[in-house]
Amino acid sequence: MDKPLRWPVPAIFAVVAGVSMIVAELSHYDLSSNGQQVFATLASIQAAIFAIVFSVVVLGIQLSTSRYSTRLANLFRSDEGYKKTVGIFVSSIGIDVIGLLAFTHVSPPTLRYLTSLALGLATASFAVLYFFVDRTLEQTTPEGIIKRVKQELTPQQIISDAKATDGDPSETDPFLVPISIVRSAIDDRDVPAVIRALNVIDNQVEELLKFVSTDRIEDETPVGDTLEELCTNRLPSAGEKAVDEDLGEAGSTTVNTLSSIGSNSIEQSHGPVVVHTSRGLGKLISNVNFETTGEKVRKEGVERSTEVLTEATEAKLWDAAGTGTRVLGWRAAQSVMQRGPTENVGRPYTSLILRYLPGILKKIVEGVPDDLSTEQLQRGLIARDGEYATPPEQWALWCCYAAMSEATSSVIRYELNHGEKFVKWGRVGNGWTQCIATLNNSNFDYLLRLWLGTLLYVEYISFETDDQHLSDFHSSARFDVSRETFMQTIDDIIQERFDPRSQIDLLPGYFDPVEQPQTGYPAPPCSDADRTFEEWLKHQKKIMSDRPPGWGVSRDRAEEEIKHKTEESEDSREDDDGGSGS
Repeated sequence: MDKPLRWPVPAIFAVVAGVSMIVAELSHYDLSSNGQQVFATLASIQAAIFAIVFSVVVLGIQLSTSRYSTRLANLFRSDEGYKKTVGIFVSSIGIDVIGLLAFTHVSPPTLRYLTSLALGLATASFAVLYFFVDRTLEQTTPEGIIKRVKQELTPQQIISDAKATDGDPSETDPFLVPISIVRSAIDDRDVPAVIRALNVIDNQVEELLKFVSTDRIEDETPVGDTLEELCTNRLPSAGEKAVDEDLGEAGSTTVNTLSSIGSNSIEQSHGPVVVHTSRGLGKLISNVNFETTGEKVRKEGVERSTEVLTEATEAKLWDAAGTGTRVLGWRAAQSVMQRGPTENVGRPYTSLILRYLPGILKKIVEGVPDDLSTEQLQRGLIARDGEYATPPEQWALWCCYAAMSEATSSVIRYELNHGEKFVKWGRVGNGWTQCIATLNNSNFDYLLRLWLGTLLYVEYISFETDDQHLSDFHSSARFDVSRETFMQTIDDIIQERFDPRSQIDLLPGYFDPVEQPQTGYPAPPCSDADRTFEEWLKHQKKIMSDRPPGWGVSRDRAEEEIKHKTEESEDSREDDDGGSGS
């Protein structure tokens, strides 16, 4: 029964009193001989049943609380059904006692009325007790307690509990009990119960997000702090536990719950919650183990995270999209750096660099204004918060670059440190090529040169390391940009207008890049090369200068260069003709 004991107590008393009055008027029984025995019997039976049944109920509650969460006792204690049942039983026994005391002092009609009322209340109390016990015993099962928690997790109750917790740390966080149930079900290897509980959390958070405005879930607000704790700590912790217990379906459902919360937040334009879910998914990506179940959950975490971030870019939630992308790159790099020499499953990371991050960058470039200034990025003013905070659109653009660089740095270091091939380097190069192609079709010239310069640095590392490392890394990006852009990029690096090595050279996976823009310590992956990066660049510049137009370039770029050269030649010819004519 989903909603038992919904009858109002006054209505029960009114019905019992009315029926008792009618029965007293219509009956003419003489209770002078056995009336006291009736009252005494009713009182003793109800008191005995009340004591026995409630002892069983208390035992059931103890079993439920010991299995799922000790805080469930408060849930039972505050139950309206509990209060109603006790109230009706006490009232019924009270009428029995009144009848015994007033037996010799009232008239026969009043005595008949008291007897009818006592019998009616006894019947009602037994009926209410039955439903209460049935409901309580149901709540000793996973399905029953999850159903009960769902009834309690209304938006109003979540807000009320969050405010109480914010004012008094001893109060219970509204999501503490359902997460405790999830963890207990994981201990029992009860996957259906885990999935059911996670779905309840997902559905109730969805209702909450529809109910509240964004300003009520900002950072440092009661509801905001509650949702942050849920998404960044409680759910990821439950997912990690499911993976440790080798419960792949439960771990996958945790990933889906977080991504669903993120998607629902985007629909309501709640940017802060999108960031929280991105951080939660990032924790799963970096913290789950490297066994089969962990790798499956990690792969799903990368996929779901990029889906949420893509939705955020389409909704123009630039701050959330940028922060989530930056966290994704950082956490992916962190998981790579934690791997041992034989744990080289690089498929999620290849997909991240080849498809996911380039896709997010493309969506951001297509969505931000064409005339967006990147002056702050050129000056190195890159921060999410504070007096010199970067505008959200610039922040999103920068985060794509930083995430791609950190993820690439981590896979380079894995291969160099362990001597094992980790990713498909040809596809990594294709991912960088896609990003540069996206920027080449935009007005963000500085970012184009920054990406191209970083790609050149990765090429330099591949040339200067052993042939077995980064062996099939290649990129056509240098041929997809104009000769002028390529030359200017090299000149900018040599003249120290920007340093594309800075992100690759930082040890990946260290400090939170949102809180601290420098995520690690400088440690170039290729520190003992025969020639410096600048020397290598000068050589590349010479090669590019010596090549004929169209050599090694894509067809579109070749046609563009030939057209450009033809137009220059015609302009020069026209100038010469004009000079001769004059």
